[in-house]
Amino acid sequence: MDEGFGAVADAFARNFAEGGELGAAVTVFHGGSHSSFHGGRKVVDLWGGIADERTGRPWEEHTAVPVMSAGKGVLVLCAYLLVQEGRLDLDAPIAQYWPEFARNGKEGITTRMVLGHRAGLPVLDSTPSFEEITGWTAVVRALEEQKPLWEPGTAYEYHGHTIGWLVGEVIRRITGRTPGAYFRAVLGDPLDLTTWIGVPEDRLPYLARLADDGQYPASPDHELLLVRILTMNGQFVFPGTDHPRGWNSPAFLTAEIPATGAVSSARGLATTYAAAVTGVHGRCERLLTASHGGRRAA
Repeated sequence: MDEGFGAVADAFARNFAEGGELGAAVTVFHGGSHSSFHGGRKVVDLWGGIADERTGRPWEEHTAVPVMSAGKGVLVLCAYLLVQEGRLDLDAPIAQYWPEFARNGKEGITTRMVLGHRAGLPVLDSTPSFEEITGWTAVVRALEEQKPLWEPGTAYEYHGHTIGWLVGEVIRRITGRTPGAYFRAVLGDPLDLTTWIGVPEDRLPYLARLADDGQYPASPDHELLLVRILTMNGQFVFPGTDHPRGWNSPAFLTAEIPATGAVSSARGLATTYAAAVTGVHGRCERLLTASHGGRRAA
């Protein structure tokens, strides 16, 4: 803990003493000024509590946990690295990289539209099974066949899960790697990060287990668009902590579900973001430049 950040430790402790926290971690990097730092410096790195309330297993330094939509940042970083290398143009039609996508009114959809949740593809019309969803290809094929819900680029709706396959398939077409494999190759492995899109099976016993307070919401209306978006038409169960299709499921966590299925320690995720925007002191230079073609990159 660096001097001047003691208030973070105090707030972290209160979360356990007063907030009923089971287990948690927090890591903060400080970018400083270019004259003072050569990349971001880690100034807060705390962990505590228990990782599994069933066994009392403690939360440790490298404990990772499902981070849900925080994985979208990891996914988008992968896309922007390809932009910076000149391999991806955000304003080119996706079909330039993924020809089968150019069907049923999707010919002009760009990666930028997808990143802005404006592509008109927030949810699938079809309903692949959980096993098909976790196998990747069925969702890609469904997106190829689907018609946008509105004229692409003219309206917004949260592409909660579909953004993962839309951007992820572009990454796969360009690099030959799925987004989880690409992330590990360019950043995760070189920096030895406890961050994955699709966690290795041998890491499952060391993950923190999500818990709920037993106060379940009323049964959702699965016809509502937002519910369909969040559950992939009912195939994902939320919170579903004990369900085989829920967020603690090994089948869910080991699959590549780029938008919501990432697993990370606090240190791993913070290091990922620091590497992108400041670099990491003593480990890597800043990965992303300030802009590409006059547009902000991050």
